[in-house]
Amino acid sequence: MNACPSIVLQGGARVVRRTSVGSAAQQVGLISIKEFSDRFRSGWVLACMLVWLGAIALTSFFGLLQIGRIGAQGFERTVLSLLNLVQYLIPLLGLLLGHDLLVNEVEERTLRLILATGISRPRVLLGKFLGGCLTLAVPLISGFIVAGVVVGLAARDSSVAPFLRLAGSGLALGIVFLGLGLLISTYSRTRVQALVLALLTWCLAIFVFDLVALAFLVSTKSPVAAREIEIICDATHVNSSADLHSDLQNAPSSKSPAAGALRSSSLGWVALNPVDLFRAVNLEAQTGAAVSPWTGLLATTGWLATVLAASLWKFKRMDL
Repeated sequence: MNACPSIVLQGGARVVRRTSVGSAAQQVGLISIKEFSDRFRSGWVLACMLVWLGAIALTSFFGLLQIGRIGAQGFERTVLSLLNLVQYLIPLLGLLLGHDLLVNEVEERTLRLILATGISRPRVLLGKFLGGCLTLAVPLISGFIVAGVVVGLAARDSSVAPFLRLAGSGLALGIVFLGLGLLISTYSRTRVQALVLALLTWCLAIFVFDLVALAFLVSTKSPVAAREIEIICDATHVNSSADLHSDLQNAPSSKSPAAGALRSSSLGWVALNPVDLFRAVNLEAQTGAAVSPWTGLLATTGWLATVLAASLWKFKRMDL
């Protein structure tokens, strides 16, 4: 973690000057690797991978139970079956992983030792975040890869684009909530407080936001926007999911009755909630909810920049 020395000639004399070339990346990398290795040794990564693989396998095999079928299904139907699992479980995993990234070090009084080595607080924060991203990405990506191979071989389906979109957007959703967990960890004094705030944040994002947004738009007499929220928020409920599967069963070439209803709308409101944005991205073919790739990219970047900036602001002012 030391800086690399360089030799500079000044007036015929050799002066050794220590430069910081590569030192910042090295420090951040070491913290990230340590964070990942700690989680790996504790069994968190392996347990998450096994749970994720089991959940995907069961969901894929029993995903058509609503319309009276059991067995392997293709990628498009697998995506419809996995939407509820992904939108509920991945944000929760991100929050549970991120909520104790810093407050755990504070309670165990190890944060002072880390900072005493000369590593700056921004590098500690970035290293913790990247280590959490690696810890979250390894089991999720491994689960999606294994499940994708099994689904492709069992169902003999090569239309993998919807599944890849689900995997990519699901990972991005988890990273955003990991950042929210880090923000909670920075502002919390104890792990118990951080855990309670993380669970409240999950409930707000999954359930409360949609109800409040729908009530607001209905009260302001915005029927078009209210219809948008109704379609996006209800499209993955049990009955609606069964209807989507039935549409694929009865008329594979047709779209859901809601398709095309949202084509003329910008759907900019979904950027306010990462979960709604995730739903809109993965239900475009079924509901007609056209979301621009730039909307998804800018919204994800904005969420991450906001939570990391707020975390850094608080961390720099934290009294250890």
